[in-house]
Amino acid sequence: MRCLRRADFQSAPCRPQAKAYLQCRMDRQLMAKEPLEKLGFKDLIDEKPEGQHQKLQ
Repeated sequence: MRCLRRADFQSAPCRPQAKAYLQCRMDRQLMAKEPLEKLGFKDLIDEKPEGQHQKLQ
């Protein structure tokens, strides 16, 4: 809710936070596991498999 208040109740700036919240709930079995793409976060999904992220120099 803080994010929404800071963003003048525009949801777009808060989407990464919402994605992390839902992923946390699924990880802790507080909600059924669903692909994040199905929940509307396809554009926020990193295309690279885990462990293959570019290293910052």
